[in-house]
Amino acid sequence: MTERSFGQIMRSNCDIDPQANAMEFAGHWHDWAFVAETIDGVAEILKQQGVPEGAQVALICRNQPHSVAAFCAVICAGCCVVPINPFSSPEKMVTDLAELQASIVIATETDWQSPALQDYASSRAVLCISLDESCSAGHLSLAHPCVFDDSTSPPQQSPGVAVLIQSSGTTGKPKRIPIYAAKLSAAYSNIPAGRGESGQAKLKRKPALITQPLVHIGGLFWIVHSLLEARPISLLDKFNVEQWANAVERHQIRVCSLVPTMINMVLDSDLPTGKLESLLCIRSGTAPLAAETQQTFEERFDVPILPTYGATEFAGAVCGWTLPLKKAFGASKVGSVGRAYEGVDLRVIDRETGAELAAGETGILHVRSRQMLEGDDWIATTDLACIDADDFVWLSGRADTAINRGGFKIIPADVAVILERHEAVKEASVVGLDDPRLGQVPVAAVELVDGQKALNEAVLKAWAKENMTSYFVPVRIAVVEALPRTPSMKVSQAEVRRLFEV
Repeated sequence: MTERSFGQIMRSNCDIDPQANAMEFAGHWHDWAFVAETIDGVAEILKQQGVPEGAQVALICRNQPHSVAAFCAVICAGCCVVPINPFSSPEKMVTDLAELQASIVIATETDWQSPALQDYASSRAVLCISLDESCSAGHLSLAHPCVFDDSTSPPQQSPGVAVLIQSSGTTGKPKRIPIYAAKLSAAYSNIPAGRGESGQAKLKRKPALITQPLVHIGGLFWIVHSLLEARPISLLDKFNVEQWANAVERHQIRVCSLVPTMINMVLDSDLPTGKLESLLCIRSGTAPLAAETQQTFEERFDVPILPTYGATEFAGAVCGWTLPLKKAFGASKVGSVGRAYEGVDLRVIDRETGAELAAGETGILHVRSRQMLEGDDWIATTDLACIDADDFVWLSGRADTAINRGGFKIIPADVAVILERHEAVKEASVVGLDDPRLGQVPVAAVELVDGQKALNEAVLKAWAKENMTSYFVPVRIAVVEALPRTPSMKVSQAEVRRLFEV
């Protein structure tokens, strides 16, 4: 079969049966004709406005059909999607857009009602495309035209880059990671069955249930892989146990993905076990899953959980469990994140000497994978791990101070910098506390500028919610006379943590 591009595969899938279901959201289905109209419509707008191939297109990536279709459309047009986190405040979105120097922005009509986004668009040369969520046909419009030429060309990416996704911070400070269109379309050639003699995908009827956000690597790959194999998708904008379970039962879902926080939410509910009878397994990643939680879930619902491990930097998961592995080792390897996938090499390095460690010894996990851009290079993670004699990987914490809040990675210093932008805050220190539902949550201690006495926790938390991404906001903030310090005058994180443990 001749190798085809992402755009060729996606657009041809739309023509198999245009009136068949493609995307479900809030109980309403959009057909493949809707996806085709979006692909063709976005391409026409970009062409009319003089947008060159490779141009960066910022998209507020909601788990809704219009945003998902626009995501695919940008890649089909040969441009690069730059996902903007929909969980951020409008002010934080504008900050991200400004840092990216975004001159092409796609958002829903609801998003464009934000004064902050309107001000961004009107204060510079920006091409703004609006998505009308209230209709399926004729939903694309120009909210703010901007014709480009050689002198006003928008920021561009290297040839072949389809997505410039932000990492979650697993291997350090969050950064934009390029994902190539060839990596996305490669998923099509890896589909073992479901194509006709011509090589074209056969339209599937059973949908994939999407629980993870499009803005993260997990949601991105579940969505893209499903649509490339001509499989419809059922979208959840935010995880809700009842809505998820109803969708599993309604569509008789066999495999789905839940992060540990979602698994805990299901366990905390009074969900009848019969709702999940169709499930063969649940894949879980983005954060460590407690062995006790896994065992409790499996015993209650009789559904095996297959943990995985990966990161945006690795272009997805690099190791995990399969059903055959579960059958052979499930009882003896509870707590492991599985074995390396095909095409992936793993090793553990001594953090002091840099020497490779033997089986069973704990050190820094290094990854080498064909699916990464630097396929021949070893990438050092910030995770402490060991690989046992049976090649199973065991994680034992982080080598840095990153906070994992239900799968969302937070660098404490980033939160502290934002808090210190408040005129009354002299210095801030942020640490993570263990949380039974989310794994970890951020808390902060702040020292005020001399003479500032009126600032309290409630006022500062309200300010934080307006100025940072929602999951960055500390769950508690202690206003102290002076931050505790070590003899070398560094802030003592251990003492800061103790402020919240009494």
